[in-house]
Amino acid sequence: MPAIAVIIPTYNRPDALKYCLDSLKTQTLNPSLWEVIVINDGGCAIEELGSGYGENFRFIRQENAGPANARNFGVSLAKSQIITFLDDDCQAQPTWLENILNFSKEGVLLGGKVINSYTENIYSEGSQLLIDFLYSYQQNSPNQFFTSNNFSLYKSDFDRFGGFDSSFSTSAGEDREFCVRLQKNGMNLIFNPQILIEHRHFLDLWKFIKLHKKYGKAAVLFQKSAKEQDISIDRRPKLNFYRKLFFYPFTLEHKPFPTKIALSLSLALSQFCVVWGFLDGRR
Repeated sequence: MPAIAVIIPTYNRPDALKYCLDSLKTQTLNPSLWEVIVINDGGCAIEELGSGYGENFRFIRQENAGPANARNFGVSLAKSQIITFLDDDCQAQPTWLENILNFSKEGVLLGGKVINSYTENIYSEGSQLLIDFLYSYQQNSPNQFFTSNNFSLYKSDFDRFGGFDSSFSTSAGEDREFCVRLQKNGMNLIFNPQILIEHRHFLDLWKFIKLHKKYGKAAVLFQKSAKEQDISIDRRPKLNFYRKLFFYPFTLEHKPFPTKIALSLSLALSQFCVVWGFLDGRR
């Protein structure tokens, strides 16, 4: 039986998915030790992609129900002891699965590092920079979380806590809720930068605004879920949070000063859009 199952939800992004699957063909870990389960969440046909990959790649279709539901379905089909999640617009580095196998432990939710492929795109770079900041700012707090495009855990732990909350119907908030819930119930969250992937998500201004509005709307459902579970979270970020966030780009030594200013402005715009989406979600 394989040791690791890679669960990939996908929806109408066959070109991006191909890049993702090709990166798994380069893994240093013996293919007999892992399986890939691609869940087509009611999108366009991708069955023809299957012919270019091995027997350890499975392509399953479901009616459109959102990425949280798709991941849960994928896990239910897995034969492996360890579950890891990857998004269809990401590429795994060659040692990705090998490092997951080496560092995984029962009772641990293992988060990996995500880097932005489009470093010259201010909107893509700013979105990833926001995640990097949150990882650092919320480390060892009840709000700590990892994005679901790169985290792993034992299947027994996933099943024990009931998987993702499928009431999150879009790709926002479901990973945060999952991490906070597991941590409250005794799971350890450990970040390991050696577990590395690239995120290939090209954004323009309008896509950036829509993305961060979606984060704001998802925060409404996240707060409701946390309240129902009696999970204490910071509902209103304090002034210190925004101060550290907007100055975060200036800590990046490899970026020229004008780029740092542009990134700081993109982070400010992201927070405006989050608040906009949150208020819209509450209405």
